Amino acid sequence: MHEISLIVTCLVIGVLLRWSGRLPDTATKAFGGWVINVALPATALRSVHQLKMDDGWWLAAATPWIGAILAILVIVPLCRAFGWSHRRAGALLLVGGWGNTSFVGLPMIAAFAGSQWLGLGIVIDLFGSYLALSTLGLAIAAVASAGHFDGRAVAKRIATFPPFWAILIAFSTNDVPRPEWLDQLVEALARTLTPIALAAVGYALRLDRISGRVGALAVGLGYRLLLAPLAIFLMYAALGRSGDPVAQVAMLEMAMPPMLGASIIALDHDLEPDLVALVIGVGVPLSMLTAWLWWGLIIHP
Repeated sequence: MHEISLIVTCLVIGVLLRWSGRLPDTATKAFGGWVINVALPATALRSVHQLKMDDGWWLAAATPWIGAILAILVIVPLCRAFGWSHRRAGALLLVGGWGNTSFVGLPMIAAFAGSQWLGLGIVIDLFGSYLALSTLGLAIAAVASAGHFDGRAVAKRIATFPPFWAILIAFSTNDVPRPEWLDQLVEALARTLTPIALAAVGYALRLDRISGRVGALAVGLGYRLLLAPLAIFLMYAALGRSGDPVAQVAMLEMAMPPMLGASIIALDHDLEPDLVALVIGVGVPLSMLTAWLWWGLIIHP
C-alpha cells in the first residue's frame, strides 16, 4: 500500500536527518511550525470543500470526541497512580486520545469497507478528530505545558490556533465555488502534512531512550489500539447497531494509530518528545495488525 510505504519512508528520513547532524536540534520545532500553521489548515480547507453530510452520520462523527473524553477519564487517573508528570500525562492524552483518521484511516476504509464510505471517513476526521484536536486537544496541551489551568490562556490559544480558524472558514465557505488554481494550491500545501509531520516524529525518535518509558508506552498504545476501539464497539453493540455499515466504519476509524497532528502539538508544547516519538514510531506499524484484527471482529461480532 502506497500510504504505508510513505509512512515508513518519511519516518526513516527523519531518523537519517538526525543521524546526519545536518539540521539543528530545534529542527522538530521548525517541522512542527509548518504542520500547525500551514499543512493542517490547508488539509481542513481541502477536505471540507463541497462536503455533503448525511443526517445519520452525526454519532459516527462524535466518536473521536468520545474517545478523547474517555482518554481523560482513563489516562489521567493512571498517570496520577504512577506518579507521572503533567507533561507525560498531556503527551499520553494527545497521542492516545486521537487516532489517525485521515492518512491511515481513509486508506483503511477503502481497503476494508469500500471506497464508497470515504465521505463518511472525511466527516469523522473533520467534525470529529480535527475539530476536537483544535479545541479540546489544544486545551489539554496548554494545561499540560503550563502545569495548571488558565482559562484565558487556553481560550487565547484556541482562538489563535490556525487549524481552528481554517475549519471555521472551510465550514462557512463549503458551497462557495473556488477557482481551479486555488484548489491546486490548497491541495499542494495539504499534501505536505504527512511527510513533514512524520519526518518531525522520525527526527525526534530515539529508540535508545525507551528505558523508563515502557510503562507509559504501554498505556498510550494500550488505550489507542485496544481500549478506545473496544469502547466504541461496545457502545454500538449496546445500541444494537453493530451491524450498521456506518457504525462499522466509525469503529474502524477508532482503531487507527496515534494522530500525526496531535503528536506535532505535543512536540510543539514540549510534552515529553521522546515518548511521543516512541508511541508514533511503534504505534503506526503495530496498528496495521491490530486494525486488521479489529475489522475481523467488527464484521463478525
